[in-house]
Amino acid sequence: MPRISEEVIKQIIDKTDIVDVVSEKVTLKRQGKSYFGLCPFHNEKTPSFSVEPEKKIYKCFSCGEAGNAITFKQKLDNLTYVDAVKELAYKANVNFDFTEYTKEDPNQRLYDINQQALNFYKFYLKSTKTGELALEYLKARGITEDIINDFNIGLAPDEFDILYKTLTEKGTLVTDLHDLGLVKKSKNDNFYDLFRERIIFPIKNHKNNVVGFSGRTYHNLEDKDQPKYINSPQTKIFTKSNVLYNMDNAIAHIKKTNRVVLYEGFMDVIASHKAFIKEAVASMGTALTKEHVEIIKRYTNNVIICYDGDKAGIEAAYRAMILLEARQIDVRVVILRDNLDPDDFIQKYSIEALQYEINENNLDKIDFKYLYLKKTVDFQKTMEIERFKKEVFDLIKKDDNSVIEKHLRMLSTDTSISIEALRQDFTQYTKRFTARPKRETIKKFEIEDKYVKADRNLLKYFIEDYKYLKRFNHEFKPPLMININSDNFIIRSEIELIYQMNRRDHGEFFIELEALRERLNPKQNSIIDKALMFDTFSLEEFEDYINVIHKYNQLSGLRKQKLNMKNAENETEKLKIAQEYQKRIMEVKHGQR
Repeated sequence: MPRISEEVIKQIIDKTDIVDVVSEKVTLKRQGKSYFGLCPFHNEKTPSFSVEPEKKIYKCFSCGEAGNAITFKQKLDNLTYVDAVKELAYKANVNFDFTEYTKEDPNQRLYDINQQALNFYKFYLKSTKTGELALEYLKARGITEDIINDFNIGLAPDEFDILYKTLTEKGTLVTDLHDLGLVKKSKNDNFYDLFRERIIFPIKNHKNNVVGFSGRTYHNLEDKDQPKYINSPQTKIFTKSNVLYNMDNAIAHIKKTNRVVLYEGFMDVIASHKAFIKEAVASMGTALTKEHVEIIKRYTNNVIICYDGDKAGIEAAYRAMILLEARQIDVRVVILRDNLDPDDFIQKYSIEALQYEINENNLDKIDFKYLYLKKTVDFQKTMEIERFKKEVFDLIKKDDNSVIEKHLRMLSTDTSISIEALRQDFTQYTKRFTARPKRETIKKFEIEDKYVKADRNLLKYFIEDYKYLKRFNHEFKPPLMININSDNFIIRSEIELIYQMNRRDHGEFFIELEALRERLNPKQNSIIDKALMFDTFSLEEFEDYINVIHKYNQLSGLRKQKLNMKNAENETEKLKIAQEYQKRIMEVKHGQR
């Protein structure tokens, strides 16, 4: 795929008002020549996100995210680099033909086959005698025609191989049907449909492509031998850990409400839809994964978890909260009364009751974690109470006084320990965390931070000219090089790969920034943005960065030798290591490598 010229990119950036672009996502206030607001890339209460209209850049002074209008659009709207450029070019009235720059999805053929299967299932639900019983079942569950249309619900008839015959007669390869999990192969080498006599829920990715299906029983429900749900197997285009149900429909509503309501299953999402809470997604009965969290992070930093209220549901909600908080996402939790799921809750109470629970009666992270910890305690055992007390102290130690007092009183009620005694214990507990950090700890942090900065900023040199990467590879041959940042290592590897590919195909070393960006994930592209923030180059700066990394490697080696000295099996070995250790210290002091 050809490269969009730097001239076109510069023209688009110059004609784009970055303040207008950022203001679509962030409320900005002017301060002098800059604009400030709350960072959309991490959760914060004090604005540290700056937009510089004259320089056409943004930067968060807290989390370090930085870039221009194109990268902002790309990250916040989950677009490819080319699609972000196209959108901004259109708004800026920059006429440019992007046809040859649009990369065709290699999986499009498989998406199209799944779409054909979905059309088949939808036809059988709405336009056949077979579908009438299924429609009656759905109607009894409160699933209206509008919901059926919104969620593209269909029906797999009770026939052995009707989907297989229908699609192969239209020219679809049986190998593709089998690879997509739509058909299975019998012992007699006959193919038959995976889904038979089941309500069909299509599963789409965030780009609205059908990647799989889930089939639910609706007939002979008393038959305990058949599973309630059958899902598509893992395929080339479907992995449960990478897909959130209904994300394709929810994106527009997430952007309006700036939140996601996270459920466990399909029917939970549909119940939420009935209650007009449409920013709803589900992890489809599997535990929330880091990949799920990254999908959510693209659109919002606010999540409300609504899992089942039983012990397993609360455990799952706690694990999900930990994953989400690790990505600076603000989390609240809803626990529905009577351990009901959302659909049963609506039937027992009302749509308005579910709306109230989601919008008004959710728990913040401290309240939920307190509840979670409380459920693990046997209050008949003194040791269990002491453990619970310390866990709560640790939970609230960094909060303001009102939150601390509230939870100390809750703790007093639950443990029958006087509030005065708990206040004294808490004061003693927190003293250990206010001690001044040791000097060595601070020094170590500064060294590592300096290294990370050097390692990152070297990337702009590698992109600028292959000679810098060649020099770097010569200086740090394995096992000398220590990769403290795995993303930087991956970026270096991709840069090297593109250089070598271009040399092979065109006879010279050069790099295409767009080609590099397409090979990297959003986090790695963010690292590239930071590295390219300052486009000045000097051999002196490059040499400084090389020396910083050498120094870090030397200090890391000293720390390793010191550890080896502690673990030496005898005095002779310890003395030998100590002598080598002293020798290395002198070399470091005199700048030897």
